[in-house]
Amino acid sequence: MASRESSVRQERPPLVPTPASHSSYDEGVIKDLEKALPAEKTIPTLPSSAPVDDTPDGGFSAWLVLFGAMCIAFTTSGYMSAWGVFQAYYENSILQDSSPSTISWIGSIQQSFLYIPTLIFSRLLDMGYFRTMLTAASVVFIIATFLIAQCHVYWQFLLCQGLLTGVAAGVFSGPVIAILSQWFRKRRGLALGMYAAGASLGGTVLPITAKALIPVIGFPWTMRVIALIIMFGLVLGNLTIKQRKSSSLVKGPLFDFSPMRSHAFLVYCFASFFVYLGYYSFTTYVAASAINIGVSTSFSFYLVSICNACSGLSRITSGLTADTTGAMNLMIPFTCLSVVVYVVWPFAHAEAALVFISILYGVSIGPFASLVSSPVLDLGEKDQLGRRIGILMSMVGIAMLVGAPITGAVDKSQGPIAMGLYAGSMMLFGAILMTIVRHMKVKSKPSYWSKI
Repeated sequence: MASRESSVRQERPPLVPTPASHSSYDEGVIKDLEKALPAEKTIPTLPSSAPVDDTPDGGFSAWLVLFGAMCIAFTTSGYMSAWGVFQAYYENSILQDSSPSTISWIGSIQQSFLYIPTLIFSRLLDMGYFRTMLTAASVVFIIATFLIAQCHVYWQFLLCQGLLTGVAAGVFSGPVIAILSQWFRKRRGLALGMYAAGASLGGTVLPITAKALIPVIGFPWTMRVIALIIMFGLVLGNLTIKQRKSSSLVKGPLFDFSPMRSHAFLVYCFASFFVYLGYYSFTTYVAASAINIGVSTSFSFYLVSICNACSGLSRITSGLTADTTGAMNLMIPFTCLSVVVYVVWPFAHAEAALVFISILYGVSIGPFASLVSSPVLDLGEKDQLGRRIGILMSMVGIAMLVGAPITGAVDKSQGPIAMGLYAGSMMLFGAILMTIVRHMKVKSKPSYWSKI
């Protein structure tokens, strides 16, 4: 009996295959199963702390914000871009007892305060005060523009047109650029180009408006009409521009210079500073210089509009191109073209030559005007964006404050050729510094001609 049970146990197959029993399996099937199952190391993993880029880069809300930004640029930066017309008018009428260099301080203060206060206002944006700043600045800007109609002496123009409109406009410039970066990333160049084109459109329309209305209704009522145009644009801007709900509020001190620890960012700030030392010299003095060489007053006013119109087209195309080629790859060569314009400008003594120079300068400054803040967005952490833009714009504002008066003083003491060489050399040095920044950013990339 025992031997029978033993034989039965010996005939039962093992419940678990032994190593020797693997030979009974189809080795091809096993290999196919092993290939079908992914290896553990190929399974992609995403750390829970990894940031997710949810920038819309389009959609109704994003384009509406861009429209509001363009309206603000039209009424603030565009109004500043029209200063050349006021410079020429004041020299030949209301303030004819003042020197051109003295009068230019009105425009320089106005244009510089478009950027100097951004160090504070961009930081307030990070802290969540944008809507309050936007409303208050709009009211001040509109009232100050209406008050210009009542000005009769130099200090009144300096206060209303120089200081008040400049500081009010400065509330918008840095924060609006930072807000656009919240809505656009891959299309950032296009967004900044369109925003800058709004300024060029204002710089084209407002000088023509002033030129057409001053002989008909006089300077005071012309300024009231311009103030109404500005009010309409700022109302549209207030209604349409907004921060994204997902944008984080950054705590910390009001003044924070920690972004300047980045060598690339610091050099880029100085590059922009030197470019802006010469940037506005052409639009400030081209109308007045045309009158001085015998060009009619009625025609000379159009040179500023021609320059701004061409700059607007160049800003749009630069924004479209920069998303593919890179911002600094455009800014550096076109800034060098501006240098050529400054060298040639003193030798232009006919209307046709001045028109050509105005067109060329408008085209050459377009890329820098629209893309100057674009590299800054990639030169540090996202939560330092407002601080970086504030630091850059404040340094740029200082350059704009002294740039045109220094150019005017050089023109008065040394002549137009020295003026052109001075302004051109400042922009050339800025282009060289930008080239250094570009090298610092691309030296670790596989191709030196990377999109940057």
